[in-house]
Amino acid sequence: MALVSETEIFTEIEWLELVNELSLPPRQAEVIKRLFLGHSDKQIARELQISVPTVRTHLSRLFSRFDVHDRTELVLYVVRHFRKNSGANGSHYF
Repeated sequence: MALVSETEIFTEIEWLELVNELSLPPRQAEVIKRLFLGHSDKQIARELQISVPTVRTHLSRLFSRFDVHDRTELVLYVVRHFRKNSGANGSHYF
């Protein structure tokens, strides 16, 4: 059984399945992963070695794609999708 660390919401396998289900491009998946860690646009940019405007472009595209308005709604959308499709067995916190 794969364990989730204190800073992660999903196991690596769950995350890969979720990225696949949502058809996320790699960079957008990395941006979302860092949102779950509570990182700011500036922190995300630094970690991914991209500019802050590029982070915001990724976020804007994600907001539009999933019909959400901000990063909180995006995170909730991803969690709800996970619960509905993968985590409905009750073994997760969400």
